[in-house]
Amino acid sequence: MRFAAVALAVARKDLRAELRGRELLPALAQFVVLALVIANFAFDASLVDGPRLSPGILWLVLVFAGLVAFGRTFATEKESGSLEAMMLTPAGAAAIFTGKAVAAAALLAACEAVLLPAMAVFLGSPITPLVVLSVLLATVGMAAIGCLFAALAAQTRARELLLPVLALPIWVPFVVVGGRAVQVAMSGQPLTALPLAGQPLLVLADFDILFLVIATLAARFVLDD
Repeated sequence: MRFAAVALAVARKDLRAELRGRELLPALAQFVVLALVIANFAFDASLVDGPRLSPGILWLVLVFAGLVAFGRTFATEKESGSLEAMMLTPAGAAAIFTGKAVAAAALLAACEAVLLPAMAVFLGSPITPLVVLSVLLATVGMAAIGCLFAALAAQTRARELLLPVLALPIWVPFVVVGGRAVQVAMSGQPLTALPLAGQPLLVLADFDILFLVIATLAARFVLDD
């Protein structure tokens, strides 16, 4: 109960600070819309099947939006020195990390709330509950590992360069499996038609559990300088 209370308090603090400052969310929403406008003109959706390109465009935009969202997770805390003060409290490092990851995942989910309807408008992509579930499942694991590397990169001077180098190779499984899940969902094919071992939603859930456990256990070593 105490772990959950600390994590929720940290997540609430980060989200409240973002809602008051309004620095990251408007920039991410603008980036999402501009990326889709560029993709619409670059691929000429009137000549090319928009829904066929949608999974690739979706994950391309999500990956870069995630780098921006997670990159700011610990940077502000490190610059102001508040992270050290938080670590001196009785709250555990794992609970603090979990709260930061929950807040970052919520910000990325807010971007997805803009991205998916915009894809339906610009590319004619069918947005079904299965597509939303696939994206949200991938967001959980991406947030866990992205925030872990963001905490590690925040301790260096070249954090803007180090975070993509560390996070992108680990995000490849989410992009591959998530792209497959979105492709199947947009095609209208039921996931039950696939073999159990090949169902992308189950694979994404396994990745989420694996990376959540690894990130939570490693948080204490990363945050303790």
